[in-house]
Amino acid sequence: MLFLVASNTQTGWVYLLSGTIFGSLITGWWTSRRALRPAGFRLWVPTSAPRGQGFAATLSWESASRGYPAYWRPLQGLVLDQQGRPTALLELNAREQRVWLVAERRGVYDWLDGEITCYGPLAWFAARRALVPKLSQPLHVLPRRLQMSQEAIQAFSRGTLGERRGQPSGHGDLRRLREYQVGDDVRSIHWATSARTGELVVREFSQGGALQLVLCWGCHPECLQELEAFEEMLDWVYTYYAHARESSWPVQLLVPQADGSWRTTDQPEALAYADLLPCQAAPVWNAAEGWTRIDFWLGPCPSGAPRIFEFGDRAAQERRLA
Repeated sequence: MLFLVASNTQTGWVYLLSGTIFGSLITGWWTSRRALRPAGFRLWVPTSAPRGQGFAATLSWESASRGYPAYWRPLQGLVLDQQGRPTALLELNAREQRVWLVAERRGVYDWLDGEITCYGPLAWFAARRALVPKLSQPLHVLPRRLQMSQEAIQAFSRGTLGERRGQPSGHGDLRRLREYQVGDDVRSIHWATSARTGELVVREFSQGGALQLVLCWGCHPECLQELEAFEEMLDWVYTYYAHARESSWPVQLLVPQADGSWRTTDQPEALAYADLLPCQAAPVWNAAEGWTRIDFWLGPCPSGAPRIFEFGDRAAQERRLA
């Protein structure tokens, strides 16, 4: 039909060329859409990871596309970094792909929005579909770990922040073997057991003369709008927590609750759940022997604790530990 039109009209060859190009584009889009068949997608993630720090995950699937390669990328909260590329190539004959993700926002991820793309024969009009892979477990994105000054690290490692001095607990007696957690010192990994079980296992030692820390954070009722300062404060809390864990020191977190109470935990996942809550008063702490408490407050701290770092105003900027 197009050939007849082109043969009997003065501008028919223009119509013929345009129709050919248009038909090729439609065919390429239709082919890409027909080839895209995502099914059985699952993303294996760790329990927790610090914000801004990359971590490895495994993406598996039953089928992605037929005859043409497909590409996957997350959309919100996490960024994919595949050797500088924001997408992961899902090869035709593969059913698993190792990916490197970087968390942009703190929080708990029960699902991860994403997109899968398939380019057909022309690779002009790709077929796209929303894809939410099932997570192997909830992902807790912890605050960012900051750099401490050399003076602060020396004071911290020597125990001058607390009432007790002594050798780090990593030099004491072996207490048990346990599963590796983010922030553990890699020098404590028990490689023989890790190789046998296929999972990283670390040695946990007795306390000895180690510094024992209690980290507390809160927010003055007048500072509930300072979200950026709140995230920075949590970054410092996690930084102290990570340094203590690397030194195998006991560390506790005092977590404010919505009803005004305080909860004690030693799990860093509490920092991923942390919300900006008003605190009328600092928690009462009956200090056990050898425990040192450090308070981090957004705004002025209502207590007279000896070790307080305040955030959110210009005066506090000068007092902040950097």
